[in-house]
Amino acid sequence: MTLSKIKTPVFLVGCMRSGTTMFAELLGAHPNIIHCPFELRRVWSREAGVPMASPKTFDHKCPHLTEKDVKPGQREMLSKAFKEEMRKNKGNKKMKNSLFLNKNPHLGNKLPFVNELFPDAKFIWIYRDMPSVTASLKKILNRKVVHYWPEKTNPDTVRCWECIFNSIPANIDRQRCFPGGDVRYFAEYWYETNKAISNFANSISSDRIFIVKEEELVSQPEKVITKCLKFLGLPAILPISLIKNINPDRNELWSTRLNKNEINSLFNFVLENGENLNSIFPDDNLFYKYKQQLFSNL
Repeated sequence: MTLSKIKTPVFLVGCMRSGTTMFAELLGAHPNIIHCPFELRRVWSREAGVPMASPKTFDHKCPHLTEKDVKPGQREMLSKAFKEEMRKNKGNKKMKNSLFLNKNPHLGNKLPFVNELFPDAKFIWIYRDMPSVTASLKKILNRKVVHYWPEKTNPDTVRCWECIFNSIPANIDRQRCFPGGDVRYFAEYWYETNKAISNFANSISSDRIFIVKEEELVSQPEKVITKCLKFLGLPAILPISLIKNINPDRNELWSTRLNKNEINSLFNFVLENGENLNSIFPDDNLFYKYKQQLFSNL
């Protein structure tokens, strides 16, 4: 690898709480993959000037970026920083034989931008059912830092979460703020992020993106990991000890974590979006599925 270019980086994306961390850790156990945790938000923000709303970066916003937003020098700065992160995280692995892996949900509204920076990159997209994502977001976004779901001001803009570090401004809709807001905005985030990733997936060749459903990873981890490693051109060396730690019931918890009002809010979201829900993922009639699933828990 030269100083100016990193070889075939791999970016693992999906909305928050979709299993990105779990899958990255499983893949990162492979002897030829160096997973550089945690999301490298500081690298993206400070080295390349790409804000990612987070208490770790003190960025308030996480803007939608396209290929037109690439600035001179960003590719070189990121390549250098990524290789330095590989050195820090390689352990006993050899860099020249290893792929760089960065999992980062914040890239969900920036993939054309990432693709312009790294045209030889490969992408892994993991998605998870909306009720499970919603319940998990409700559980985790309970910190002192307020997460705000911005209003839609431009139909072409793909939103991501913003952070409010001090008091909530008076003009801000409290229902869009978490903890304490309306969970339908979790569903909006899930829909908009995955729709954007789906559109990007359709814009590149199939040999550059691997798509996996989180529920399939949980139920058939050996099969999914083997297929993903084949996609990456690597031998099927499986992390058996980590696979044994996967909780097979992790997707059965959502109905106990959401109250009736929250389930009803999601049900109304599903009715409002109708068959648009069917256009995101391959081979899934989500409108009918979620309508039945949520109604049965009301």
